[in-house]
Amino acid sequence: MINDHLLKMFDRLNEFGVTQFKSHISSSQYLLAYQLVMDYAKPAGSVLDWGTGKGHFSLFLLEQGFQVSGFTLRNPSSLSEYLAIEYRDHYQLIIDPESVKMLPFNDKTFDLVTSIGVLEHVRETGGDEIDSLLEIKRILKPGGIFICYHFPNKYSWIEAIIKYIKNKYNHPYKYSRKDIYEMLKQTGWELIDTKRYGILPRLIFRTIPNRLCLTNTFNTIDIFFSKLFPIICQNHYFVARKPQ
Repeated sequence: MINDHLLKMFDRLNEFGVTQFKSHISSSQYLLAYQLVMDYAKPAGSVLDWGTGKGHFSLFLLEQGFQVSGFTLRNPSSLSEYLAIEYRDHYQLIIDPESVKMLPFNDKTFDLVTSIGVLEHVRETGGDEIDSLLEIKRILKPGGIFICYHFPNKYSWIEAIIKYIKNKYNHPYKYSRKDIYEMLKQTGWELIDTKRYGILPRLIFRTIPNRLCLTNTFNTIDIFFSKLFPIICQNHYFVARKPQ
């Protein structure tokens, strides 16, 4: 549910030039991820924002009172640099282009690890999903939670169409629910929640005016048709727990 606090955060992220936040409709693609954190995360726990990118999810985590580490292989964004100053007591940014397969953290460091559109890209940087899942499990405390969000659906209607459109990004690796179950079983995770979501495209609406009634209507329609036709939704999420 969108509230004034989230709207202000969306606007701040737009000011930092984070592409996904140019409109409240495109920003709302993360509402479900926010809710997953609130549902499954330990209050005030330690969180790794794995593959932090521009740092937008780190900002959300910090505003919820978590102790956050942002990890990236690439150069930091202006937002990440801002977070390192503004939240210096609660945030650290780690940049290590060599840590493709081995993360630079000790065993049992974090209560929560988030992957916001990251796990599906690891093969593009020389890693693979199984190694990443094992490494994330290593750095989580026993009973720790892994939230994987924006994990591309193999049967997405959007992905099926977009590969024929010139200069539009199409994920090279996409997954079925069976793929998720098998990867987690192979790496020793306990799956506690998974769902397909997001049947309507969001980024093409980045120039739509920010009107709360319009955003709420769009989100309601998206949720309704996602429940009606889950097999062709754009993404999966899954939540997994490291065994005690």
